[in-house]
Parts: sequence; structure tokens; C-alpha cells
Amino acid sequence: MNDWVEWMLWAIVAASAAAGFGRGFERESRKLLLTAAWVAEIAVSSAAAFAISRALRNLILKDGRSPDMPGWLAHLAAFWQQSPRLCNWIAFLAVYWVVSSLVGALVRPLGTIWIRPRGRVGILSRTGGLAIGAALGALRAAAVGACLFVVLQYVSAPALARAAASSPAYRWLSTRMYTPWLRPLAEREMPVLAKGAAQTVAADISLFVVPTGPGEETGILVVPKPVAEKALAITRGLTSPYAKARALYEWEIHHVHYDWKKYDDYVDDGRWDAQSPLTTLETGKGVCADYALLYADMAHAVGLTARIDEGLAIAGGVEGSHAWNEVWIPDQRRFILVDTTWGSAQDEWFDVPPASFDQTHKLTTRITIYAST
Repeated sequence: MNDWVEWMLWAIVAASAAAGFGRGFERESRKLLLTAAWVAEIAVSSAAAFAISRALRNLILKDGRSPDMPGWLAHLAAFWQQSPRLCNWIAFLAVYWVVSSLVGALVRPLGTIWIRPRGRVGILSRTGGLAIGAALGALRAAAVGACLFVVLQYVSAPALARAAASSPAYRWLSTRMYTPWLRPLAEREMPVLAKGAAQTVAADISLFVVPTGPGEETGILVVPKPVAEKALAITRGLTSPYAKARALYEWEIHHVHYDWKKYDDYVDDGRWDAQSPLTTLETGKGVCADYALLYADMAHAVGLTARIDEGLAIAGGVEGSHAWNEVWIPDQRRFILVDTTWGSAQDEWFDVPPASFDQTHKLTTRITIYAST
């Protein structure tokens, strides 16, 4: 029985409507006014917090990447890179405290002055209360659905996810409200695997490699035809290696999504679901190793020398195994650092200066795949 979420949401609406019928129009109007003020506070605070957070992030990252940046700014920039969601929450709570104080000071006295309950509640008042109660019930049901949506962002619960997906009301709310407004705030921080996962990640990378030094290997890679065709289509018309590397990065961060189920399967149950770059391309999801290997395949297919780097990364105060890439830019005589996994959560991870990148990434092994000649 997967329709219990639908029944629960409509039961909330029905219960609120019945309560409104009992209380009458005046009392229910006061509740509606206070609820509307609260919704307005949330909406205004969210919009302002995201604008402020984005402006501060861009300012800090721009200044924090200069060669002569002070140490405290470098640490702040690294924190902003590691924990964008946490920074959004901090900005939201700060703005909400200010906005709620201002709105509360204005609206709550109006509710007391303008809407005063009378002695006897007549049938017309009860009918009005019924309508307002139903509206309040819809808001309460939406709030419960929002809590369910947030839980599903953090917890792998297939039964709960199926029940939510079986509810037309929840699907409607998810499409029109939760996904565009809640997901940017509710998504997890940029992911890292549990410590000790590096060996599993390396085993999942199907390359013929030759050791060339401590922590260094040279790989020979055969790119599946569909992956090569996609890479060539993405970079069609581009001649600069830098432009090709950027185009592949932008495509991957917008078309491959982090597979939190695979993450939870490994972190919680120790089960690793191996997949090839072709599978990542076809399914549009994967974890850091899958992102890194797909990017390396696509880069190799368009004539770029790429590296697959493995090591530890720090995100949201958690240190765990991670994988990313480097791409050789011949005319600049340097490798640029690229993290498509984190780029899918925050588009700030292409050509990151080493001083900033090293704040969050610690390299342990590296595989270099040279361009075909």
C-alpha cells in the first residue's frame, strides 16, 4: 500500500477544514493572517539569503584566489567551497531573524486589532471558517510534504520514496515548489566517500596502467564509441585545448547527477556498485570515480592529455576518499585542476588555482593518460 502519503496530505486538509468550521471565520482569519505572514517571511528571507550568499561567495572566491591573499581569506574561501549549503543556511537564518522581527512587529498587532472573535459563531461564520481552514490545511500539508522532501534528500529510504512518488499531490508540490525552491537549500554538501574507499575506487577504474614513480602511473585507455561521439559533439568547432576542457566540464556538471543511493550503499552497507564510463553516460548518474573516469574518457577522445587523481577531500568538515581530474593545456604549459563531481553542486571547480584547491584536496595517487599522437 503505497498511497498512504496521499491519504495523509488530504487528511491534513480535511482536519484543518473541520477545525475551521468549529472555530468560525474570525478566529480562523487571524490564523490565516499569521500563517500568510510566516510564508512571506520564509519567501523573502530565502530570496534575500540566496542573493546575499551568492554575492558574498563570488566576492570571497574572487579575492581569495589572488596570489597575495591573506591566510584568513584563504581559509574562508576554502570553507565556502567546501560547504556552500551550510553557508546558504547561515545566510538564511540571519536574514530570517531580521525579516521575521520586522514582519512580526507589523502584522501581529494588526491581527489583534482588525480581527476580533465575536461571541456566538453563526452558520455563515462557520462556513467562512471552513473555507479558510481548508486553505490553511493545504499550507500545512505542503509543509509536511516539504519535510518529507528534505528527509528524502538525506536518507536512502526506498519505501518512503515510492510512497511519495505514488502521491499525485506530493508530485505536484515537488515539481512546482520543492525542487525549484527547496532543493538548492536542502541538498547535501559536496560529497566525499568514506575513508578507506580509495582502493575500491581505483579498482573500479578499468585501465591498463604502468607504474612510473611513487603514486604515479601512466594509463592506456580505450574510449567506448558512444562516449567518444558525445565528447566530439560537445567540442565540435572548438580548437583550443582549454576551451575543449571547459566545454566537457560544463556538459558533465549539468548532465551527470550525483548518485546518493550508490553513495549510501557503500558508506552504510559497504556495497560498491561498479559501473563503466559508458554506464555513467547512459544513466546520467554516478559518484566521484564515475565522474572522474567519464571526464578522462571524454578528454582523451578529443585529444587532451588528462589525469585521474585520487586522494582525500574535505567537505563540510568530513574527510573522505575522492577522485578528480587534471588536464594538460599545452599553450600554457600547465595542468589545470578540474573536479566535475563538486562542480555539479557548485560551478566553481574548473581551473581552480592549486593554492585554493589544496585547501580541500589531498592527492595520493595519479594516473596520467597521454593524448593520442
